[in-house]
Amino acid sequence: MFRRTEPQLSLLESRFLVSPKKRERLERSWAEAFRQHVLPKINEEEFRACFCENNGRPNKSIRLLVGMHLLKEADDLTDQQILDAIEFNIQWQHALGVEPADAHVCEKTLHNFRDKLATDERAQKVFESLTAALMVADGLSAVRQRLDSTHVISNIKLLTRLGLFTETIAVFLRQLRKEAPEKLAKLDTGYAKRYLDREGYFADAKREQAQRRLPIVARDLYALVRAFELDDIVKVWPSYALLARLLADQCDVSCEEGAEAPVTLKEPVDIAGTSLQSPHDPDATYGHKGKGYETQLAETCVKDNPYQVITGVQVTAANASDQHALMPMIEQLEAAGHKPEVMITDTSYSGGENIVQCAVMGVHLLAPVQDPAKPLSPEHWERPVEAAPPSTTFSDAETSTAPAEPEPAAVPPSPEHSEEPVEAAPASATTLDAVTPKSDPATAGVDSFKFNEVFDTVLACPKGHAPIRQGAMEVAPGFKATFSGIYCTSCPLMERCATGSRAGTDDRVLRWRDNKAATATRQREQQKPAFKQDYKLRSGIESTNAEIKGRHGARDLRMRGRPRVEIAMLLKATALNAKRAVQYHVEAFLSHAHEAADAERVA
Repeated sequence: MFRRTEPQLSLLESRFLVSPKKRERLERSWAEAFRQHVLPKINEEEFRACFCENNGRPNKSIRLLVGMHLLKEADDLTDQQILDAIEFNIQWQHALGVEPADAHVCEKTLHNFRDKLATDERAQKVFESLTAALMVADGLSAVRQRLDSTHVISNIKLLTRLGLFTETIAVFLRQLRKEAPEKLAKLDTGYAKRYLDREGYFADAKREQAQRRLPIVARDLYALVRAFELDDIVKVWPSYALLARLLADQCDVSCEEGAEAPVTLKEPVDIAGTSLQSPHDPDATYGHKGKGYETQLAETCVKDNPYQVITGVQVTAANASDQHALMPMIEQLEAAGHKPEVMITDTSYSGGENIVQCAVMGVHLLAPVQDPAKPLSPEHWERPVEAAPPSTTFSDAETSTAPAEPEPAAVPPSPEHSEEPVEAAPASATTLDAVTPKSDPATAGVDSFKFNEVFDTVLACPKGHAPIRQGAMEVAPGFKATFSGIYCTSCPLMERCATGSRAGTDDRVLRWRDNKAATATRQREQQKPAFKQDYKLRSGIESTNAEIKGRHGARDLRMRGRPRVEIAMLLKATALNAKRAVQYHVEAFLSHAHEAADAERVA
C-alpha cells in the first residue's frame, strides 16, 4: 500500500538524544541543509503506481530510499556502506529524518527500489523533478547552458581480441554445461579442456602467440555456431546469440564448399564500432574514446546563479557522434522546462545543420565550426624559442662584464614571428586559440550577407541593401534572393560578390543553402573577440565531468548494461545537484551566523 512519508517530527530523533553542544554542531552541518532543502523536494507521487492503494503492507518511505541513494552516489558508496551508515551514523539519520530505532533498511528493499527506478523512466522523473524544485527554490536560471560528453565504462574487463573470443565461448560453454550437459558431452572434449578447465587457455597467451592462436579460436567459434544453429533449445539462448554476433562482427565466413579455411578474421579497420566488446555487457560499444558508453551532460552556466546544476543527462553508445546527440538533448530540456536560450558546446556538436535546427527551436548554438579546407598551422613547440649560447651558463652571464657579440640564429624564426601573416588553424573541439582565417575584406562571400536566425531569408547584402524578392528554389534544394541591379552595378564588390548575374537584366541573384550559410557565417563570427569571450564559459563543463567521474564514481561504475548505466548516471547527476545545493546553503548559514556574531560583538 502506498503511503507518503509522515512530516511530523519526533522527540526520539537523534538530535534530541545527544548533548546540546552536539545538537548545535549537527544543525550547522550538511545534514541539516540536506534535511531542510533537499529531502522535502523529493516527489513521492512518482512511485504511487508501484503499490496497491488500499491493501497490503505500507511501503518503506520513498523519501528515505531516494535520499539514501543520493547520499550513496554523493560519495560513491556501496550498498553495504549505506546500510551501515543509516543504522549507525547520526548525521545520516538526521539528514534523512529517521529515528535511531527505525533506522534500518533491508538490502532486498534497495534492490527492489532500483527495479522500480528502472521502469517507466522513474529515474529520469526523479532527476527532473528534484532539479526543477532546487532551481525554483534557489532562483536558478537556465537561459544559458553548456553541453559536453564524457566517457564511462561499465563493470567489465577491457578484453583483448583474443580474450573476447575466449570469454564469449566460455560463457556459452558454461551455460551448456549447466543446462544441457549431455549436449556438451557430444562435443569434442577439447572445448571443455581449452575454455572451461583452462588447459592451454588462449587468453593467457603472450602478445607474440596471440596472432597464431586467433585463427584457431575463430574456427572453434565457427564450429560451435554451426553445431547448434539447428538446435531449437540452444539457439534461443542469449549466450548463443552472442556467439553468432561475435562471428558476424569479427569473421568472414566462406560459402564455398570444401574451403580449406571456412572462416577468416576481419582486419581491425573493418570491424564496426557497434561490435561486441564484452559478453557480460552486450550494450557496450567502441568509439574513439574506447570501450563503454558516452554520457551527455548539460549544465547551467549563468553568472548570477548561486550555483550551477546539471539539467540534462543522456547515455549514448560510445561510437555515436556528438553531432547526433545535440538535438535530442535540446528536446529533453524543452520537455523538462529547461530549454536554454544559448547552448555552448565544442566543435563536435557544431555544424551548419545543428546551428539551423537549434535556431528553429529558438536556441542559439554558441560553438565554433571546423574548416577542413584550411591547413594546420606549424607546430611552434618543435624547438626552443631561443637557442642558448653553447658555452655560457647563467652564472657566467650574470658576472661577465664584456660586451657580448650577437650570436647567429641557430634556427630560422618561427612563422608566428615573421612579418608576413600566417593563416591560423581551424578551431578545435576545445579551444579557439586557432581559428579559421579571416576572409578577404575585398570579397563578399556568403558569410558577408546578413541572414535571419534560421538562414532561410537574406536581410541585407554586405552594403546593407535588402533583396527585392527571395524564396525557396524550385528545383535544387536551397534558397535564392534577387538584388536590384540599380545598386549592384555601382557596387565596388560586384566582381567579387557571391551573387551571380540574372540573365537579361542587371539584377544579381544569390543562391545558398541554409546549413552552408550558417557554417560560413559562424566561421566569420568566431574570429571576433566577443565570440571568444562568450565561449570561455564552455570550459567549466570539464570540471563537472571530472567531478562526476571522480567524487561520484562515474569513472568506474559497478553495474553493466545500458539501462543500469543510465540509472546510475541519472542518480549521480541528481546527487551532484543536491550536493551543490547543500554546500550553498551551508555556506550561506555559516555566513549569516558569522555576521550575526560580529554584529553582536559590535553592539
